[in-house]
Amino acid sequence: MKTKFGRLLFAVLMIGMSSVFSPPANAADELERELVRVSKEILKHAKAEGYRNIGVLKFAVENKSDPLGGHDSALGRRLANKLEMALILNVDITDPIGVAKHASDTAATIAGASHVSNSLDARQRLFTKNYPMSWGSKDLPIDAFYTGSAVLTQDLSQIVVGIRVLDGKTASLEWLPDSQFKTKPGFDELMDAGQSFTTRGIFDAANIKLTESERKEKATEAATLTSLDVSDASDQQRTSSKHPLSADNPDSPVKFEVHYDNQPQPIRIEGGLAFVAEPKEHQNVMFVVRRKGNERPRLAVVVKVNGENTLKKETLPDAKCGAWIFEPHMDVFGIKGYQISQNEREPFHVLSNSESIAKEIDYGSHAGTISISVFPELKTQPKSDPITPANDLLALLEDAEHPTDKPSTLAALRSKLDPSFNHLATRGLIAGQGRIKAEVEKTTMKRDSVPLMTATLRYYSPSDLPE
Repeated sequence: MKTKFGRLLFAVLMIGMSSVFSPPANAADELERELVRVSKEILKHAKAEGYRNIGVLKFAVENKSDPLGGHDSALGRRLANKLEMALILNVDITDPIGVAKHASDTAATIAGASHVSNSLDARQRLFTKNYPMSWGSKDLPIDAFYTGSAVLTQDLSQIVVGIRVLDGKTASLEWLPDSQFKTKPGFDELMDAGQSFTTRGIFDAANIKLTESERKEKATEAATLTSLDVSDASDQQRTSSKHPLSADNPDSPVKFEVHYDNQPQPIRIEGGLAFVAEPKEHQNVMFVVRRKGNERPRLAVVVKVNGENTLKKETLPDAKCGAWIFEPHMDVFGIKGYQISQNEREPFHVLSNSESIAKEIDYGSHAGTISISVFPELKTQPKSDPITPANDLLALLEDAEHPTDKPSTLAALRSKLDPSFNHLATRGLIAGQGRIKAEVEKTTMKRDSVPLMTATLRYYSPSDLPE
């Protein structure tokens, strides 16, 4: 794509390969440890109830430090995905209970279905369709769904989690005994909860001597402190200058702009949240990323609209998404749509009122949000964490994802996951429309798993979503 902004490059994910099989920190991820424990309780409960196939639905998440964050977030999906993987890694291979693959994706296609509704009919509708399973070629009926609620406290010190079970016969939604827990949020949880922060202090040369998990602990401290500074509304001028999207923030490596019809829109920061005017139907939308400061490092930039990456519409966590590469010779670049492939782009398109309302259900609380995360190049590989048998399952759960090709058996799936296994009112949403030829260059870059900054910007206020 040759424009006045120069030739824009994008990269597939290139983080250090040693992180794939290295375990979490010596002080292992508390949240994942609890999810492993809870998965065993779920399997015990499912066996006792005689369930043959179960699914995990996305968690409802309440972020007390973000009153506009809604009850649906990347963290809610992450919790569900991690719990699903923990179930797969713990299920009895000699007499397995079936586990649906990303059950929320299928549930979203059933009109009127909802596991958080007080309506019995809405819950019953979830069981009217067969679901793709994590292994095997058949879609099968589900006997029960497991889901949860998570609350991130206002001081960001704890996540309080509880698990519920939705029984297919009764459509009752009940708390699962012995499933409640409190844990300290890690760095990834803060990112997925949509907190805005900078972490530049952890990239000092001395910190390269730390292990990957020790660096993440430092990043968590930095992210928590700056998130709390940003959200502290008692001193509006001070908090505004600390928001990553503020032009006055010296720690933000880039300036992010939203343009409608080639005109930059002012970004307003109130109570620690960032806002920009909503676009009008059919306005041209473009995002502009400008370099700040005198340093010219190579950066990886992930920009999402309504929770979808502007590269291939990925919905993975930012650290696992493909990224635009900000090369040292570049001062600025623009993003005019979703780059679907190396030579094809779906231009941004502002939806009409009726189209926006329909799309809100697809996007959930991501409707009306733009987010940016900026990652530095990884030039020196951090020290690996020591491997201990107790950490093996946690290490697998850290990066476990469903393989591209669905395995035919549970044993085949476990072998892929574990190499050691031997057995709205008047406003418009921004979306994409049509396809045009727009070539970009593909490159590679090893990027750090810890961003220099991450921030969320709201451009649209969704109408009330159905319960």
